[in-house]
Amino acid sequence: MAWERFKEARAAVWPGAELLAYLNAALDYYHQALDLLPVDAVDDLAVAHNQLGLIYYEAGDLERALPHYRESIRYAELQGDFYGVGQTRRNVARALVQRGRLADAREYARAALRNFQVYGERAAAEIQKTEGLLAWIEEAMGSSNG
Repeated sequence: MAWERFKEARAAVWPGAELLAYLNAALDYYHQALDLLPVDAVDDLAVAHNQLGLIYYEAGDLERALPHYRESIRYAELQGDFYGVGQTRRNVARALVQRGRLADAREYARAALRNFQVYGERAAAEIQKTEGLLAWIEEAMGSSNG
């Protein structure tokens, strides 16, 4: 709930202190959830780690976000949710692009594309978004080398 309130407050351009309060509350709740979840609740663990990755990223702390994104990917792979894996990998690629880490972003985007391609036409929109991101990254890498 705190995460949803943060997103609503951000969209409404609320003052920074209120945004930070919601972000911190969401962070606390997801850390509590991790402490309470059993080790075999891989779906819930994947979601909680993904949310923590998003929260840390929104707070501007990519280095703390990345381990949570990786854990989310690991748990989603354990349950065979390659669609979810693809979504998380594409989110990581976007975050890395924003930090100027284009080579790493390209690898995450390529992996995300492979994840979505498993689903064929059922993931056509995700494939298209990911191909667009990958093309942008490759173009940016080409222009930064030239």
